[in-house]
Amino acid sequence: MARVAWTGRLRPDKIDAYVEAHAAVWPDMLAMIKAAGVRNYSIYRFGDRVFGYYECDDPDAAAAYMAGAEVTTRWNAAMFPLFAEEVATEGLTYIPEIFRLD
Repeated sequence: MARVAWTGRLRPDKIDAYVEAHAAVWPDMLAMIKAAGVRNYSIYRFGDRVFGYYECDDPDAAAAYMAGAEVTTRWNAAMFPLFAEEVATEGLTYIPEIFRLD
């Protein structure tokens, strides 16, 4: 099992919209994430910074599946305007694991 973590910064005036969107994630988006083999997915917020974490068996295969899904294109079109320019232009920043206690 692999663990994947990412971070991104939201536009300060778009934080509420981001939180609201994640309170009602589209059913087809949720189904696609599960079909990609992603599980135990959580997103946390600290100020304007969001941190995502999920588990999967093959991160590259999961990322490719999600990237190729039509719903991802629609979701990204709705989410990218909520992120600060760094994310909108460069994508999310993936975070290396430096410690884990099992």
